[in-house]
Formats: sequence, structure tokens, C-alpha cells
Amino acid sequence: MIFLKIFIIFFLSIGVVHTEIPNLENRDKEKIKNNIVDTYLRSMNKWDIPFQDLLENRSGSACINWDTLTEEFLRTGMFDALGYSQNIPNKKASQIAALSGCKKMKEYYKLKETCTCEIILSNNVTEIKLPIKKFDLEKEFVNAVSLYKNKKFEKAYKQFEKLSEMGDAKSQYNLSIIFYKGQGVPQNFKLAYFWSMMSKLHGQKEGKKIVNKSLKKISESNKDEIDTEIKENLENSINDGKIFAIIPFARWYLTVPKKPDYNNSYLWLSVASALDIKNSRKARDSIFKNVNKKALDELQKESNEIYNNILSLKETNEME
Repeated sequence: MIFLKIFIIFFLSIGVVHTEIPNLENRDKEKIKNNIVDTYLRSMNKWDIPFQDLLENRSGSACINWDTLTEEFLRTGMFDALGYSQNIPNKKASQIAALSGCKKMKEYYKLKETCTCEIILSNNVTEIKLPIKKFDLEKEFVNAVSLYKNKKFEKAYKQFEKLSEMGDAKSQYNLSIIFYKGQGVPQNFKLAYFWSMMSKLHGQKEGKKIVNKSLKKISESNKDEIDTEIKENLENSINDGKIFAIIPFARWYLTVPKKPDYNNSYLWLSVASALDIKNSRKARDSIFKNVNKKALDELQKESNEIYNNILSLKETNEME
């Protein structure tokens, strides 16, 4: 596929694969949690143990097979292994006791690796944590490329857009081509510039091609408006806990302003380095000589605050 020497990228990107919730990903997560609690209480009642009548601190545990956790099971099924505790000094000890009971029952019934003991309830609080939905970035990218090659441009556009929002540089580049050519969407040079700049900031060298071509099609005021939008987009992504946006944000300060802002770039590269993001330490050290030394103390204090906020946000998200 060639247009003015522009090529859609067909090679693979590295994907991140998480644990999957089979058959659950398109359903109401809160409803699923409530149904798991109901299934646990129903299973306990089968053994004539009314959990709600137990003394505080009480905890409940069940061995869950996520592969078979269908709507029908949650409506009528029973867990094969259970655990509970009551009248324990604190919540943590209560949960440990409940898990221990579940594991012993799991072992007794020889369930092996068919299920995993999970805390369901502590007193009247739902504690169940659903596994993260599986997402194979590499597979999704290959599928998007296949759609493009088969001229299913509208579907390819939607797929590349989804991956681009996740920070995939190759998808961002391909999306910029789609907007530049007007395939599956109306031609839009402003969006071509937006996504090619995003791709460039995320490390895709080819992004510069569409950046240069798009700049010939838009006004200077359009460019300034989009540059500001890119900055806000990256900043909002970081505030949402998407650390993949940190390096592009640091690059923005070096490449977009007429005069590179080394101070702010150093600040964000310091955060990236603390998070052990690849190549961030080398990049931080390479611009250090250009940083205003009088501002260094404040920059380091601010980067430390940002780093701690990101860690706090990460812990909060993991608990939800």
C-alpha cells in the first residue's frame, strides 16, 4: 500500500497479555461480584452454615473456576470448596483463616488446579477481585493490519484508533495514514498531524513522514492548537495512571516548543526513571547539562511528588 511514499506499518508490535475473565468481559462487573456473593451464600446454606449469622470478624472464601463462571452457574451453581471464619481479632487474620479452610476443602476434594481460593466477603463487605480482562496487543494489531490490507478501512480505522488510545506507536502511525488518505473516514489533515506527532513522541521514527506532509496542509494556528491538545492528552493519560504517556510527555517538551524546555523534560524523565521505564535514565542524564541548576531542587521535589502520586493511584486501581 503506497501513497506519496507513505507505507502502512505491517510489522508486529509487542503486546501485553493479562489474565482473562472468560465469558465475563462484556458483562456488568458489579453485577458479577454480587452474583458471586449470592453463589457463595447459597453454597454455604447447602452446608447449613448461614454466613450472615456468624460472629464478627467473619470472612468467607470460595474456590472459583473462572473458566466456568457463566451466568447460568452464578444463577444456580455451587462452589465445590468453601472456607469461613468468625470471631477473629482482626480482618486480615479472619481472611487468612477463611482461605486456609477453603484450601483444605479443595485439597480434600482433589480439585487441584481447577479453581483458586478467593476471599468473597469480610463481614458484609464484598471483597472479591475480578481478574483483569485479557488483551493481546500483538494479536489486535495483526488483526487491524489484516483488515487494512483487505480494504476494510472502516473496521481497520476503529481497531487502530483503539490501539492508538492505548499508546501503541505503530497503530498511531497507521491511524495518521488513514486520516491523511481519507480511508474509512473523511480526509482530515489536522488529525493526521495529531496522530503522526503522537506516533513520533511514542518513538515511531516513521511518524515524522506524516508530520512533515501534514504540516504542509494545515495552518500555523492549527498546528499550535493541536500541539496544545497533544500535551493535554498526554497529561490527562498520566493523571489516569497510564504511565506509557510519560516518555512522550517528556519528549513533547523537547520537540514541540520553539525553544526546548529542558527543565520540564528532566522532571518527567526523572519520574520515568524512578518507574524503571526503559531508556529513561539514559535520556534523563543526556539532557541534565541543559537543566537550570537553580531550579533543580524544586524540579526534583516535584518529580518525587508526582512519582508518589502515581504509585498511590496504581495501588488504588489494583484494589478496585
